Amino acid sequence: MKIFIKVLRGDGCVMDVEKTTRIIDVKKQIEADLKVPVAQQTLVLLGKTLLDDKRIGFYPKIKDGTKLHLVIKKPESLNTILTRFLRNYYTEEQTKVVMDQFMKDFQAKVYSLSLDDLERIATSYLNDENI
Repeated sequence: MKIFIKVLRGDGCVMDVEKTTRIIDVKKQIEADLKVPVAQQTLVLLGKTLLDDKRIGFYPKIKDGTKLHLVIKKPESLNTILTRFLRNYYTEEQTKVVMDQFMKDFQAKVYSLSLDDLERIATSYLNDENI
């Protein structure tokens, strides 16, 4: 059956799926087609979030021609991720001290990179993306 994936900003795609296709596999195909990382995707049908481990057949409202809405989550910042991690091991005050020092060190290292360094890093990431 064919389903339509609609993104709020106007993009979208059409996919051929079976009742046995897992939602995570749909998301992987969306990543390939629309270049949206799986971790940033939430698929919604009639206001309900579809679960990654379920199959298309689990949702009886998904039929040929159904439109699923793709919500793209904003990626979390490095600061947010590290702060959440550190809170598991340190007090709020200690976490703030560690994060302030880390961000100072990080910014100093980034600012010390030359344009050649930045080009090598960018090229490396672009090459990894195309593999």
